[in-house]
Order: sequence, then C-alpha cells, then structure tokens
Amino acid sequence: MILVVGGTGQVGFAVLRGLRRRGKTVAALLRTGTSSTAIARTGAHVLRGDLRDPASLERVCEGAECLVATANTIVPRAGERGDFDAIARGYQWLGRAARSAGVRRFVFISIPREFMGRGAPDFDAKARIEQALSAEGPPLVVVRASLIMETWLPWLGSRLALRGQEHPTLERGSRFVRLGGAAFHHSLDWLGIALLPGDGTARHAFITSDDVAECLVATALASDDQLGDELLLGGPEILSWREVAAAYGRVKGVPIRTLHQPAIVYRALLSVARIASATATQIFASQGITATVDSAYPADHARQLLGREPMSVEAFLRHCSSLPSPVPDHT
Repeated sequence: MILVVGGTGQVGFAVLRGLRRRGKTVAALLRTGTSSTAIARTGAHVLRGDLRDPASLERVCEGAECLVATANTIVPRAGERGDFDAIARGYQWLGRAARSAGVRRFVFISIPREFMGRGAPDFDAKARIEQALSAEGPPLVVVRASLIMETWLPWLGSRLALRGQEHPTLERGSRFVRLGGAAFHHSLDWLGIALLPGDGTARHAFITSDDVAECLVATALASDDQLGDELLLGGPEILSWREVAAAYGRVKGVPIRTLHQPAIVYRALLSVARIASATATQIFASQGITATVDSAYPADHARQLLGREPMSVEAFLRHCSSLPSPVPDHT
C-alpha cells in the first residue's frame, strides 16, 4: 500500500489518481470532518487521521510500504489558519510512525533550498521537516520543485492558469488569499498589464502541478537504485518573469505592458503582515523571495521520471486557453 498525505490538495489528489491508474493500492490520510467523496471516487482507501494527533499517525502507517507527503498549510482552507509550527511537529511524528511501521520510502515534496532561511514561515518549516525526517524517519527522498505554474502564474495578473484545475491551491478558501486574488489576479486579463515581481529578472524553471504529481508517482514506484536522496524538478525552460509575461502576450495575441512591484514593497507589506497573520507573512515573504532569488533547476530529473519533456510555460498557457472559462475573465 502507498499512503498519500495531502490527498485533497492539488498535487496530492493528482498523485492519488496517478497511482490508481497504475493499479496500485492507495490510501489517503484525511482529517475527521473532511469530505471523502472525491478520494473515494478514485478507488483509494480513506484513513482518518491528523498530523496534530500522533496516535492516529501510528495507525495509518501500518501496512504502508511507501508514503508520499504533499500536505501543507501554505494556503489554509476556509476557517483555518496557517500553523506552520504545528505542521512541522506533525511531520516529525509522522516520520517516527512511518519508521516504526517499517515504511521503506518517505517521499516529501519540498521547495528549493535557495528559498529557505529567508523569512517565509512555510519555507522555513520545510527545512525543519526535512531535518526531522532525515533524523527520525524512514529512508527519505526530498523532491524539490521549482515554481508550480498553477500556483505562481496567476500573481502576474491572470486566472488563465486556473482553468480546468481540480482542487487548485489558490482556491482553498483562505480569506486573505481570496482578497489577494481579487486584487492581483486580473490586471493582465482585463487591462493587459502584467504585475512583475521585483524587476522581473529572477529566473525559475516553472513546472506544472500535473508534471510534479507524475514525478512523485514515478518516485514512489521506482526501485532503490534508480533514486538518490534529492530530486530537483524543473520545466524545460528557465524563464524570467519578464519572459513569462511575453509568453502570455503570444498566447493572447495582444501586446502586454508590465508593471514592476519593487522588492521594497514586499518588505513593507511583510512588516504589516507579521502583525496580521502567519498566512499573510508567508504570502508576502514568498513573493519577495521569488522576485529576487532564482530556482533555475535543470529538467534532467523531470525528464527521467516522466519519460518525456515536461510541459513548457507557453504550451501550458495555450492548453489552458483552449479550455472553456468557468466565468467571464476577459481572456
């Protein structure tokens, strides 16, 4: 059995489906009160437990040979708050339970190491999680993904990247993120203005959530001699924010103007956010980091795991533009 922790999220749900398509026995960890309908439709088993309840973690790990963990609170669900310390402790307990149960591989989706230690609570919590899992968990494979398109491209000013998405991270229900989306996710669609983070020159190997999920599935199923202890996932191109905005223009067939959001603005907002909430702190800190710090990963590991070329930004946007829009978005 393969246990997926975070199966109701965008990447985790795609991992569940991918494993089931391959005929694997899969279970998903769900908290009490979370609907199991979508999970059950995949044919996966539902196990009730919570990262905040150590006893429940011991039960769900029994019989699992591999664990794929994508759970996070970077964007909380409606009525929740981002408690990054709690999820770090939960992962520590989960690692101990998995090791005690004889789990042979723990696959953990993380973020670029370059983003850690820069004041983003979720990013820094992931560093602590990796350390705890390495020390107390079963054999660990850390999968570091560059920026996931569906999560990061909308901040340029367009909801195009959210078309056709199931369980999108940005639609979880967090009031703060919804307010941010209302303010920042429409300028490109409505006015032809791309909101460039910083000076727009930070470079990233943007990758789709489906490609990340497929890589996680391949990692879970690979033999030990096919894997190292760290995998770096990037798309086929390393692009600046300016180049991504240009790709939007080619797809839409219109000229795109750009508006820079200086890093000093993020720092000012971050000062206020630290008083408001941990979620607000994470959002503004991560925006500042991705505006100034590269995650220029090669596509080698992604190609190896996918057995093909990962999808490019422009190909992804063209695919999204071919899908019907759920609501008028002026694209």
